[in-house]
Amino acid sequence: MDNSAIFLLQSLAAIHLTMTLFLYLVALVIILIYPLYLYLTKPLNRIKRHGDLGYFFGTPELQGKYRNSQIERLKRIRMKGDLPPVYPNGWYCIAESPELAPKQIKPVVVFGEQLSLIRSEDGSVHLIDSYCPHLGANFNVGGRVVDNNCVQCPFHGWVFSAESGSCTRIPYNEGTIPDQARVTVWPVVERNKHIYVWFDADGSAPEWEIPNIEGIENGQWTYKGRTEHEVACHVQEIPENGADIAHLGFLHLAGAPVGNDIIRIDLSDRSPSIAHKWDGNWSASTTEKHVSKMHLEQVMKFHGYDIPLSGSKLDAIQIGPGIVHMHLDFGSLGKGIVLHHVTPEEPLMQRARFVMYSNLPRWFAKFFLLAESNQFERDVFVWSNKRYVKNPLLVKNDGPIGKHRRWYSQFYSDRSPRLLPDGSLSNRAKSVLEW
Repeated sequence: MDNSAIFLLQSLAAIHLTMTLFLYLVALVIILIYPLYLYLTKPLNRIKRHGDLGYFFGTPELQGKYRNSQIERLKRIRMKGDLPPVYPNGWYCIAESPELAPKQIKPVVVFGEQLSLIRSEDGSVHLIDSYCPHLGANFNVGGRVVDNNCVQCPFHGWVFSAESGSCTRIPYNEGTIPDQARVTVWPVVERNKHIYVWFDADGSAPEWEIPNIEGIENGQWTYKGRTEHEVACHVQEIPENGADIAHLGFLHLAGAPVGNDIIRIDLSDRSPSIAHKWDGNWSASTTEKHVSKMHLEQVMKFHGYDIPLSGSKLDAIQIGPGIVHMHLDFGSLGKGIVLHHVTPEEPLMQRARFVMYSNLPRWFAKFFLLAESNQFERDVFVWSNKRYVKNPLLVKNDGPIGKHRRWYSQFYSDRSPRLLPDGSLSNRAKSVLEW
């Protein structure tokens, strides 16, 4: 074999080796980098159930197999304080639109009641009591959507209109239908890819509408993730944070990377290496009495220096007792909104949701939601263990907590359900359509 042939074979072998190494390198990048890419760009779905955080058990033994019984004990012995009524009047989020497919029945717990959320064949949504008036079967367990917008009981097949509540058919008794054969209907509306129920203790019709968010409705802002928390506290405690300006510089001073556990975080450190700096104010609207606003400017600092891209401006518009539209502006990075909802499922059990729509980069939106969730979970530790103080001892720089309470009190009335010492309610919550 001459030298030219040997050189050609050597060149081909080198090319083959180079290509093999290149392919291995590409495979390695895909194996290592692609999962990271998916993690960074996949919308966040962070869910914390009651007991996942917020409690301190004292010893490892109580943290282990006795955990659930200890949570129940802490709930039982907790000093609750002189609480306001537990179910203020207003609109409350009961589901996100993608959770409910056509012809689906979704169980809903709100105001201490078991309800059935229905999407008809034509896409409309309805909310009814879950129990059949015939013999009490639960529509959520085996019920079916039939005849476009009706629900069929799984026990004897009675059919009820989810729109009017009246019985439309009894399979084995076609001749007559008792006048009392009806279920309670609750007023609902679907807006901004969420579903809301109206509650009013006096039976009054909705007094305001939930504003449309143009960026969501026209698709300019896309879904970027969500967080959900079960919080054992009174419904008023959570929105009151918006007026409690002083706690931002203490509980939320340490940056999100140190975590959410206030038992382990050194809150006494007034100069953490990563710090949140906040400047905010709260005020009630002068034109719409059911609206208030918290304006907040914040930036994260590293050893006193601003961290690039971390600064933002926030206008948190509270609409009634349970809805907050958090308008976010991150400058050149983009804008968006976080829909924050607090829904009272029981007298002292709230479901708090944060759902983001924006034009922000997906990785940045995920970072923001994770950071916001860590900060919110620090509050969960406080809310889960505190008592409500009717007449707090306030000082000059606490923020307008008193003004917020006076503003929030408009959502209570003489008929609003109160929690009694024995754990029962002064009167049960019922649909305004029952009056």
